[in-house]
Parts: sequence; structure tokens; C-alpha cells
Amino acid sequence: TVWAPGNAPGMVPAGEEIPVFNALVRLLYSRPDAIPEGAYCEQCIEVEGAYARTGHDGSFSVNGIDPGTVWLVVEKGQFRVARQITLAPGESSALGQEYTTLPSVHDSASGDWVPRIAVATGSSDHIEDVLGKLGIGGVDGQGTYTPGPGDSRIDFYGNGGRGDVLGGLLPGLFPIVGRFSDLLENPAQMQQYHIIFVPCTTTDNSSLLGNQQVLRNIRDYVAMGGKLYVTDWSGEVHDNVFPEQVELGGGQDTPASAYNRAADTWNSSLFGAADGSSYDSENAEVIDPDLYDWLNGQSGPTPYGGSGPFNPANLQIVDNWNTITNLRDVVVGKDSEGADVVDSPYPYVQGGQGSSTPKLPLTVTYEPAGCGRVLYSTYHTTETSHTGLVPQERILLYLIMEIGVCKVGPIVIY
Repeated sequence: TVWAPGNAPGMVPAGEEIPVFNALVRLLYSRPDAIPEGAYCEQCIEVEGAYARTGHDGSFSVNGIDPGTVWLVVEKGQFRVARQITLAPGESSALGQEYTTLPSVHDSASGDWVPRIAVATGSSDHIEDVLGKLGIGGVDGQGTYTPGPGDSRIDFYGNGGRGDVLGGLLPGLFPIVGRFSDLLENPAQMQQYHIIFVPCTTTDNSSLLGNQQVLRNIRDYVAMGGKLYVTDWSGEVHDNVFPEQVELGGGQDTPASAYNRAADTWNSSLFGAADGSSYDSENAEVIDPDLYDWLNGQSGPTPYGGSGPFNPANLQIVDNWNTITNLRDVVVGKDSEGADVVDSPYPYVQGGQGSSTPKLPLTVTYEPAGCGRVLYSTYHTTETSHTGLVPQERILLYLIMEIGVCKVGPIVIY
């Protein structure tokens, strides 16, 4: 069974372990090539040799390789563990979890790979707590992020969150390396990271996003294979750049007309703020079949207290701060034969406001021109410190890994 970083048996309370779905498990006669450092484009190709994909419970078996010493390679996105094992003739080999738990600490020489991560610290949405619960860093007894062995893969940029006080930086409380503007104004710096997290903040990014070059930097980062993760009030970071795919309600949307594709310019006077109103969704449901089957029956804490098992057909998703009213198919370019390539935003979770209907998308991914992906969620990953991972945190953990995988279909340039 393949386990999520920091969440294998013995690492968390019994029953709260987290498996990894659709991880690629290969047996190779030579060590695999290194995962590139920073944003890169990986187009999906047919896997050859002895391999398997994990089921919704993380389980797998691999057959069809000769006895001897081989490399066992387990990976999902930019998480990888690679170890040499010896297969005896005529026997099946059961693997201990030390071979199949994705790593929290990057050590490529030993075969452990963890993505390079940038976090624009959120004032209300503390994605760093979830990363700490994966062992990329750590957490204290209340579930609050603390520096730890895996934090060398994370760089924090001040954007109104912890350690970022009154527009200044507070050394020691949090390992802040600079301001969010420092990152977005430097494309080479952005490209050092596999994924950039921009969780919810009360910081006003409108001046920064009024800069045409900053908008191009974000677009170019995604085009070359970078992954952009954005939640609720930080929605302008994706919606201003890519205004066509996701429509927000409540007057918070940036309309599709804000971008002039022919001129490659944005009209910032049309930009929305993506600062909506608060609500909990008490009738949320997972609508992606694989995510549904993966989450179904998992156990852990719930937002209002108590614990699972979780029912993905009826979830409480708390701390929503925007409403997605519409998703649009977008022609992002032409394929090699001149046919339109259409990006269709994909909803994973939907729910109403309170227990009302209609149910609208809460978590969406889409793929603009190029090779990367964008994830937008209307809700906080986590607002308050707590131990364990509640359902909405598990959903976003699933998607952090899912958006890191290879690109299916043609790659087009805007």
C-alpha cells in the first residue's frame, strides 16, 4: 500500500492513515532519471515494463519481472521514493511501508523526492499546517506549523500571514524569505518551484496584479508546467490572469473581456477582487468518482468536532468565502493539425450555502495554454489549528498530488 507523506500506519492515530490513489509503481533495472528541479513540462506517455497503479485504498501488486536486484520506484507527481530491492525466484515479495510511504524530506541521493514549494502566507488560510502534517516541516501539539526537517523544500513569502506583521517581516516566528511581490515580479524565481500556494489573505493584491508583467509572469509560470494553488479571497491571483474559465458571483468576478488575447493585454479596470461573503456548506458532496471512492470511509476529525468515518456524499465544508456561479469551456489554442484545443474546467466538489440549493462548484481545476494546472477552491484549507486532517484538507491534499501529474493531451502555446 502506498501512503501519503507522514500519514502511514504508526505515524498518525490508528484509522486516520491516508492512502495515495493512482500512484505509479514501477520496477526498473536501472535507477530512474532525476525529477527536474522547479517548474517543468511532462507530457503523459505510455508506461513500459513492469508497473502498476494504486487503487483507491492505495494497494497495488506488480508482476512480470525477472528475479534479481531491481529499483522499486513509487511516485505521485513530484513525490517519489526509489529503493533497490532483491526479488527471489518463484516467490512473491510483500513490501514494508518504508518502501511505499512517500517521503516528507527531500534526499535525492537516497531516492527521496519532495516538490519545491512556495507559500504566500495566508492571513486566514494556513496551508502550512497541512504541509506540516505531511512532515514537510512539522506541527506542534495543537496542529500549528513548526519548522522541521522537511522545511528545506518550502520557501515562505509574506502576504499577510504568520510572521508577516504590519507589512514587515518578523524573523524567528516563521521562515519568511521575502514578500509575495518579490516572487511574482521575478519569473526566474517563480520557476524554481513545482507548486506555488496562494491561500486566502486579507492583503490587497490589486496594485501588484495591476502590473502587466506580473500577470504575464503568472501565466508563463503555469504555461511552462508550474502548478498554482489558490483559495477564496486570493482568487484574483488566478481570476485576473485567466478570467475566462471560472465565473465568481457577488460582483467579485473578473469578466472574460478583461483579457485581450490578440493584444496580449489585460484591462485592470475590470478586475474583480474575489472577496466574497462567508458561508458554510452543510450539504457538500464530492462529484469526482475517484476522489469519492478514495475519501469514502476514511476517518479523522470533522469541522464541527467529533470524528469520521467520512461520507463524501454528505460533507460539511466550512469557511467558504466566494461563490463559483459558472464554469466555461475555453479554446486555449490549436493542436498540430490546426484543430481547437478546449480546456474544460473540472469540478471536484460542489455544495450549497448552508443547506440550501442549488449546489455550485466549490473546488475546481483547469489547464490554460501550456503544460501546468490551476486549482481554485472557494474555502479555506484550514483556518483554525487542530490535530489531524478534516475532510476538506484531505480533499486538497489529494488534489495537491493530482495536479502534479503529467499532462494529458496536446500542449499548446498561447
